[in-house]
Amino acid sequence: MANYQDFEVKDRVKQATDIVELVGGMIPLTQKGRDYIGLCPWHDDTKPSFTVNPVRQSFVCWVCDIRGDVFEFIKRIDGVEFYDALKMLAERAGIELRTNNAPVVKGSANDKSTLLKAMAWAEEQYHHCLLTHDSASPVRDYLIERGITQDSIDTFKLGFAPLAWSWLVDRARNTPYSPEVLEACGLVTPNNRGGYYERFRGRVLFPIRDTLERPIALGGRVVPRLYEDKEKVPPAKYVNSPETKLFSKSKNLYALNHCRSFIQKSEKKNLVIVEGYTDVIAAWQAGLRNVVAALGTALNEQHLRVIKRFADTITLVLDGDEAGQKRTNEMLDLFVAHDVDLRILTLPEGLDPFDYLLENGAAPFQTMIDSAPDAIAHKVFKETQGVDLVHDTHRSNQALENILKTIARTPAALLNESAAKKMRHDQLVMRLARQFQLVPAQVQQRLVEIRNSLRPVVPHQADFVANERIDYTKLDRNETELLQILIQAPALLDTAIERVVPDEFKPGVLKELYSIMEDFSHDGKEVGYEQLMLELENQRLKGLVGHLYDEATAKKQAAEDTKSEFYTGLDDQLESVIEMFTNRREASGVQTKISELHGGQLDADAEAKALMDLFAKQQRLQRDRNTK
Repeated sequence: MANYQDFEVKDRVKQATDIVELVGGMIPLTQKGRDYIGLCPWHDDTKPSFTVNPVRQSFVCWVCDIRGDVFEFIKRIDGVEFYDALKMLAERAGIELRTNNAPVVKGSANDKSTLLKAMAWAEEQYHHCLLTHDSASPVRDYLIERGITQDSIDTFKLGFAPLAWSWLVDRARNTPYSPEVLEACGLVTPNNRGGYYERFRGRVLFPIRDTLERPIALGGRVVPRLYEDKEKVPPAKYVNSPETKLFSKSKNLYALNHCRSFIQKSEKKNLVIVEGYTDVIAAWQAGLRNVVAALGTALNEQHLRVIKRFADTITLVLDGDEAGQKRTNEMLDLFVAHDVDLRILTLPEGLDPFDYLLENGAAPFQTMIDSAPDAIAHKVFKETQGVDLVHDTHRSNQALENILKTIARTPAALLNESAAKKMRHDQLVMRLARQFQLVPAQVQQRLVEIRNSLRPVVPHQADFVANERIDYTKLDRNETELLQILIQAPALLDTAIERVVPDEFKPGVLKELYSIMEDFSHDGKEVGYEQLMLELENQRLKGLVGHLYDEATAKKQAAEDTKSEFYTGLDDQLESVIEMFTNRREASGVQTKISELHGGQLDADAEAKALMDLFAKQQRLQRDRNTK
């Protein structure tokens, strides 16, 4: 496995990740003072018990007692291990990870920086080919006939890959970009003769960029008029780049780079999602700046996380054919489950957004978007269309079941969080009851039953509660205070380990953490909150560190708020705690001597000396108690 133990790498990734933005992209958060609160994703939360601290870059659920940093959040929310979480956040932050086992060679096919430069170079080559090469003349004519303007060609950097088998490889011979680099970008494919051929030959190209405006992939549409022999026209109308180090079709949307800033500045943050590249271009030409396209795959959870960073509502525009309706049903449950305000716009039969926009312009298209029904209303309409709800009992019951299964995906906690959502939910139940001629209580009861049956088991959560949760009330007070002091003041560690050894701790998590702190001391590492949260990968110990730090911070704040005269500095607190350990050590020695005396294990001289030592220790312990 790759070794990402280097503290500096983890620290860079953590510092580059805003935990409020990260968590807020998946869970609705509300600012409360210096913190942000929301509903916990790991239990059926009805009151916000999930807190995000932007200063410490940490989170905690006070009910589950799950806490941690950005790495721990991704581990739990996505069900991945630490290394995968690190890689995901590093990629999100644009940080290149280096491993001890496989260093990245600059300029190689593993060097992401080189791949990005190669993609930008290739985009420019294809774009220039479309604009100037004689072989691209039929393609230019095709685009004009389709209604795509020169301004759109320039804005979206459309390109063309000639029919030559090795056009791009040949042009790259005097550049830093080897065929292996071009292959890693998804631009060329190895042939069976040891060479490479164009993946996109004979296609008009639509560059795909990330939100940082960097070219990361291509979409290619075949142009049949280029082929004199129509039987040689490739059967695949569209071809997209494969998955690469730069590109994942499940994480990117076409033209999001163009509309991101527009949406962020808009009062109504609505994102319109269409199916094709040319649909987006037609919308752009009509003056609509909030339209993107999926990349040959159904929308998924990763898409939603990206979308929720920029938009509050989504309008899904689908062709009026049967395939479009099927795709709608597949995505409805996903959107409802993630509490996304989704609208469904179904175009008239046989039309797609490109044709509609070119023929009718932006105004009527925008009117349809504004009046598009929400996802549930669309579901109700489609399920009941053509069904006699009074006489066709079987189809009527099936329609209601299908509708309730979708509604049940709405997290119950969200209904309790918002009075408006609860009201809409109740109105929907009443409407369904009238429509299906049932008693509202019956519909509500069936909805509850379905919701309970669909309730998912959250990855790792059951194991965490059963096996990892720590009962903080049973932890030793002296040991807890010592660790709290060291987490707040790491410079005091050397003093502590000189006078208190880990074996003086009782068996358990506190002893385990203190032993690690001792190891850190030997390695020259600090043991402060930030360092421990980055270095530790055991969730129980990270949770313990978070708890100790939170408790220590609360005690300090309480003392400052009340101006308590009993509050002392951490140095004095350490001395006091070490003294308690000394007393405990001596008390343990006294008990050992008493056991030896009772057991008759000593000779006369040793017994007399033991009695004198025992008397002296008891006097000292009593004096200490009296002075406290």
